[in-house]
Amino acid sequence: MLSTLKQYFGYASFRPSQKEVIDQILDKRDCLAVMATGSGKSLCYQVPPLLLEKTAIVISPLISLMQDQVMSLKQRGIRAEFLGSAQTDGSVHTKAQSGHFHLLFMTPEKACSTPLSFWLNLLEAGICLFAVDEAHCISEWGHDFRVEYKQLHKLRDVLLDVPFVGLTATATENVRIDIINSLKMNNPYVAVGSFDRKNLFYGVKHFNRSLQFLDELVQEISKYARKAGSTIIYCTTIKDVEQIHKSLQEAGIKTGIYHGQMSSKAREESHRSFIKDELLVMVATIAFGMGIDKPNIRQVIHYGCPKSIESYYQESGRCGRDGIPSVCWLYYTRADFAKADFYCGGLRAENQRRAVMESLLAAQHYCSLTTCRRKFLLSYFGEKSSAEKCGNCDNCMGYWGLNMPVDVLRGSRAKKILNAHFDKLPFHGLGKDYSSNWWKSLAYQLISHGYLMETFRDTYKFVRVSPKGEKYIQSARPDHQPALILPLTDEMVEDEEQQCTTGEVGELNSMATLECEQLSEAEAQIFHMLLDERTKLAKSIGTAPYAVCARLANIDGVNQHLVVRHGDYLLQTIRQLSQELNLSLDGGANLETANTRKANLVPHHKKKLTPAKFDAWKLWHENGLPIQKIANFPGRSAPIKEGTVVEYLLEAAQGGLQIEWTRLCDEVELSRERLSEIEGAISKVGSREKLKPIKDELPEDISYAHIKICLAMQDCGLSPEVTLPSHLDTSKADEFVESESGMVSTDTSCSNKATHCCSDHNETASLMVRIAQDQEVHPIHDANVLSTRKRQKVGIPEESSTGLEATESSILDWLKNYDEGVFMRDILEHFNGSKEELVIDLLGSLESDFVIFKKNDLYMLL
Repeated sequence: MLSTLKQYFGYASFRPSQKEVIDQILDKRDCLAVMATGSGKSLCYQVPPLLLEKTAIVISPLISLMQDQVMSLKQRGIRAEFLGSAQTDGSVHTKAQSGHFHLLFMTPEKACSTPLSFWLNLLEAGICLFAVDEAHCISEWGHDFRVEYKQLHKLRDVLLDVPFVGLTATATENVRIDIINSLKMNNPYVAVGSFDRKNLFYGVKHFNRSLQFLDELVQEISKYARKAGSTIIYCTTIKDVEQIHKSLQEAGIKTGIYHGQMSSKAREESHRSFIKDELLVMVATIAFGMGIDKPNIRQVIHYGCPKSIESYYQESGRCGRDGIPSVCWLYYTRADFAKADFYCGGLRAENQRRAVMESLLAAQHYCSLTTCRRKFLLSYFGEKSSAEKCGNCDNCMGYWGLNMPVDVLRGSRAKKILNAHFDKLPFHGLGKDYSSNWWKSLAYQLISHGYLMETFRDTYKFVRVSPKGEKYIQSARPDHQPALILPLTDEMVEDEEQQCTTGEVGELNSMATLECEQLSEAEAQIFHMLLDERTKLAKSIGTAPYAVCARLANIDGVNQHLVVRHGDYLLQTIRQLSQELNLSLDGGANLETANTRKANLVPHHKKKLTPAKFDAWKLWHENGLPIQKIANFPGRSAPIKEGTVVEYLLEAAQGGLQIEWTRLCDEVELSRERLSEIEGAISKVGSREKLKPIKDELPEDISYAHIKICLAMQDCGLSPEVTLPSHLDTSKADEFVESESGMVSTDTSCSNKATHCCSDHNETASLMVRIAQDQEVHPIHDANVLSTRKRQKVGIPEESSTGLEATESSILDWLKNYDEGVFMRDILEHFNGSKEELVIDLLGSLESDFVIFKKNDLYMLL
């Protein structure tokens, strides 16, 4: 059984309840499996036919659902097909009744209308089970009762000795009993798994139907769309579906629509596009999504209260099937609870009407809760929870002191964090480069300026967002992020100077989920590149991206069929992308190994230099401005610290740009004697990884900035005893701009890849510049070639250079390289092959289409 599981599904072990149910089916016993979405119900009916080499009949309510399951199974090398009106292959019926398929899917209507001769032929070939998926549809007490399901018991008289299996994610005790009785099950084995989806956050908000709220909703959804996470929005009316769909499309978000008044072809196309990640958002009525097997849905929103807890649990359960933290929000109005007559319309049986009324009351109770929402949901389905608070719903996360959010930001793995699942939050650990005191100082600044407020309960103090803070948060839009400028306190400044890391303070970025999973920047890049490759591969073979995983043979979840069919392609892609990003494979050394480096040479760090940092370097190096003036440059929206300018210059040195070390040392009052003291402290500590142990060995007048400069000079092979002249030809300076693979040359005559190293040559230091494939190594010894003050650009005359023309696509491709944005003057200078008016018009067009936005005079991608 385990070898079959590994061969076809790639797993080394079963999940809870799976093996027990399969064992009972193999013993020909009827079974009812009630297991949460994402817990692997389908494996219970997929494994037996592979073990017995007989056909499993699976009843499914929707043709689109059957088609998705068949597509996914075929990618695993399993023979699967469906019978129904949408089947265009006439040979399927003949093959099916001869027992050719492992799994054969049908709607209940098709199963009941299929001729007796078909069943008799298939029985002779071999049927191992008759599974009824979404079995809650059988029950009149269920939230999705379908009359055609009530006819399935008639097949019991035909399929003698064939075990019947009911499977559902939502079934109360009443529904379970009704399923067993309706299918005439004989002493069934009943498996009820946990309903606790620990990775899902549950939240409820009362709202007013207004354009302002709709704008806020669009803004919230756009955050997930930018991270390539899928969203489903469920509405109670077609009018709401159409209105929200229109608003999202106007915001430039790829959005699909699905409701009962659309043609079946239009619904199918919308469904397919969403499954294949061609659409990021689906706005739909509850008709959409039953049994959908899409793992990367990050957000499910209910725009209006659903008619029952079963409906809500079923629909919200389509979120986060891959186990990654995901969000379920329910927005309701009081008018939602007055729809009982609407929901009961057409129901004649009193018990059905009563069931609908009771279900709506339970949903109303859920919306009005002030206690744990997860505990309520579990209790509704008969599961007990010992914890009073889950830590992952809005009611359990409402009030905290400062310690909790600070601990989360700094990446704490304390028991209280883990128990509340706060380690799964996207921003967990993103503030680890600042100390607790720094974050608390910032919090008190926000409190003093009215953005946060302190409240008291008994003797405890809590902090929450104030109305002013909420107004500020709500003012952010996809095309505009308002600045919030607060002065740094002395405590924050001192704390920054005592940082124990040599790198810059960590930056928030759009890959928060990946950072939460401890991926480096390069690893995050390769992850997204692999997603793109998976999409291309899926399109080429006509399947959904989630049906092609990016894991290989020895990884849990990868089946042999995938390895044989796509393994070589995926491995080749991984090797190529890893080489581009200098990532190691299988724990080996980086591709640029120590053996390839020469003594005293430090390889070029492939860091992106943002326009702000490059501008700072140009002002210092080319314009000759001192650090103090650059920090307070009039063109800035706000001054920056002088220490920040020094950081920018050191990063420019790492990127291969010229630094006059003598001048830099003079400006920061770093004498030769101080440099010698710092080198002695570094030697005594024996490590360069942390600055604080080095600082502790030095006098108070030597700062962290001094230490960082000394370390950077060591990296370039410089020592205090050597006079430090200029050591890079500035004619190359303007050729170094940011690109996908680091600092590269913009000279179109070369191959656009550069490596820069610094070394010590007796009395002068020289920088060796090697431009791959086109340029030779030229040590530059003459320090007098370059002026020590303002530099003149040296290079090809302007009239002989080829100007770069601007188009929408070329502007977007270029802006991808600048996370912090680009000034208008830089854009005009870069695209100097086009008229200024054309470039400005193109920027305005892209801005109006919400593809880019302008913030603090900087243009950046949404």
